[in-house]
Amino acid sequence: MNKVFIDLEMHPIPHSYEEERQICTQEIIEIGAVMLNDSNEEISSFCEFVHPAYVTKIYAKFRKLTGITTQDIEDAAPLTEVLPRFIEWCGESYEIYSWSDSDIWQILNETRLKNLQDIAGLPYMLNHWHDFQQEFGELLHLEKSLNLGRAVTLAGLDFSGREHDGLADARTTSRLYVESRDSKSFDRLRKLVIDAFSDHTFTMGDMFDFGSISFPKS
Repeated sequence: MNKVFIDLEMHPIPHSYEEERQICTQEIIEIGAVMLNDSNEEISSFCEFVHPAYVTKIYAKFRKLTGITTQDIEDAAPLTEVLPRFIEWCGESYEIYSWSDSDIWQILNETRLKNLQDIAGLPYMLNHWHDFQQEFGELLHLEKSLNLGRAVTLAGLDFSGREHDGLADARTTSRLYVESRDSKSFDRLRKLVIDAFSDHTFTMGDMFDFGSISFPKS
């Protein structure tokens, strides 16, 4: 079965839309995803900007963070067109992964706000969704969640592209998944965590508090 790794870039809905923000505080402005086959090889990718219904200008903070401009979203198709295209691209049988649960909640809330719950294939996608951030933390017995950049550094990988780019974040998440499924890579990763916790010659205190890590008792 294929595996899809997705990353959404979002932008806040202006506070003038008080009623809308009661349902959803952000809008999707980009969908990025990669697909792996049964051998964990990338076989396809998806990346589209999304024209929002309420956001008319990308704030400078989010333009700097994501690299997405107002022109990018002005020329894009709305979610009513992009989300069905994405679901069709996913195919009929797949599992989908994101880094944290923020993406699935965004889709749940935004499709509710825009009355898009009847899009074909949406229930299947939501029912086959996995939070890989949580799974990654559980594999390493971390009590606190890591952001994607820190997880990449911990794994000794180079970030694939720039952070907060939908396609780059999705591809990087897929690489972490592949690392976690390789026994040698995972053993190396787990040793890095143990060494960081017990050996002062290897410090990563600028990443997170290693006092939050717990390992099962032998």
